[in-house]
Amino acid sequence: MKPCYVWIVILLSAVLLSGCATMSTYNELADRHYDYTTGEKQATLDEWHGLISEFENIIRMDAESESADDAQYAIASCWVWCIKAGDSEAPQRAIAAFRRLIYTHPDSEHLPQAHYWIARCYTLIGDSARASHHYQIVTNRYADKDIAAEALLELGRTYAQHGYKKRAETLYVEIVESAAKKGIVSTASKELQELKTPQNPVTIPDKTPTQPKVEPQAEIKPKPPAADPEALTPGSLTREFGLTAKTIVIDAGHGGKDPGGGRGDIIEKPIVLSLSKKIGAILRAKGYTVLLTRETDRFISLKERTAFATRHKADLFLSIHANASKNRQANGIETYYLDVKSTDKNAEIIAARENANSGYSIQELESLLKGLIVESKSKDSRRLAKYVQQELVASTGAADRGVKHARFVVLIGTSVPAILVETGFVTNPTEGRKLTSDAYQQQLAAAIVQGIEKFLGSAAQISQDNSNQPNKYVATTKR
Repeated sequence: MKPCYVWIVILLSAVLLSGCATMSTYNELADRHYDYTTGEKQATLDEWHGLISEFENIIRMDAESESADDAQYAIASCWVWCIKAGDSEAPQRAIAAFRRLIYTHPDSEHLPQAHYWIARCYTLIGDSARASHHYQIVTNRYADKDIAAEALLELGRTYAQHGYKKRAETLYVEIVESAAKKGIVSTASKELQELKTPQNPVTIPDKTPTQPKVEPQAEIKPKPPAADPEALTPGSLTREFGLTAKTIVIDAGHGGKDPGGGRGDIIEKPIVLSLSKKIGAILRAKGYTVLLTRETDRFISLKERTAFATRHKADLFLSIHANASKNRQANGIETYYLDVKSTDKNAEIIAARENANSGYSIQELESLLKGLIVESKSKDSRRLAKYVQQELVASTGAADRGVKHARFVVLIGTSVPAILVETGFVTNPTEGRKLTSDAYQQQLAAAIVQGIEKFLGSAAQISQDNSNQPNKYVATTKR
């Protein structure tokens, strides 16, 4: 055997032995984690910390292995148990560890539990707005999981604690009528009765967290690239908290193979994704349930975006874009709603550009267009577009290109108020640079949220003027 082949064999053997040693170590840690969490062995705070360090070493040795997400989940669950052991820093450490799992391993089977325990930790440190956001993620995205009922129960308790009795009652009734576990149904029934008795407020029992055993996996699968955690804006439950039961879908246009408009290194898809996340953060801080059609740079057909809004029972739908033109001097903001006829030729051109990659067949589009007048919320959408456009122009001082209408495919399949916002021109040298600015995006996001809230306020007034029935888009009045 030639010397170079000998070294290759030696190196390969070393790699294989290292992998076996890593798996053996992992199995030992998983067994110890199981013993600690099931109470078979009582662990001290130092032992919990030691176990965390050893799991972290496993991840450092092979961050791409199949067991990496299991190890990260074990780390996070250890921090939860450190809370009971008296570690004052443990809640924040647990939140950070669970968030790392979510953003590093977006396909992990542990995501429902991760969001749930993040919420529990936020509840513990008194940040009920952030807690409710993660409870809502569990109930919306993972409704078919057993833990969804647990999250719904905790969300109901959060409502009750902050005086939103009617909303709490609604959630308790939903649990009683639909939950599969008898224990949760019994608890919800009991707390519902207590909630209806003023002199007996709901008491929330101390729940010791239980974690499943972390089982190692034999095969290694490729992991998608990690995304940076989205910054959350703290909010107060005393400000429009009742609206957390309503769902707003934010659609960041384009993505993946579809870059959108652009000039040079300024392209549409990352701008609108960043802006959409900022809009979502502000809305969540105000108590709304917010879902994004995409949170990473990935391609989604227009048909799938609409289906996403329908599947999650959206009450409002906003598609966020940045404009483009062959004329580099073109500038300003315009907001669109859906109608059979376009406002003008330019609106038709923009709609044609945005309708690329729709995912619909000709027959499907014809069917959708036939039902457009009957099913679309054209009047509501027009009012929503008006308020958003007004706030954007007033806040930024950008040229007002007006409220327009056209046949945008991404809006056709929705049956709720839906608008498409062109936030400026990436092809304009000055406006394009501004659109990449974090501060300017924050300004745009705040203005869009202000427009949404004005629409909701006007919807409440219209409802009050027309009848005594509550408006479906309004959950509470501002305090």
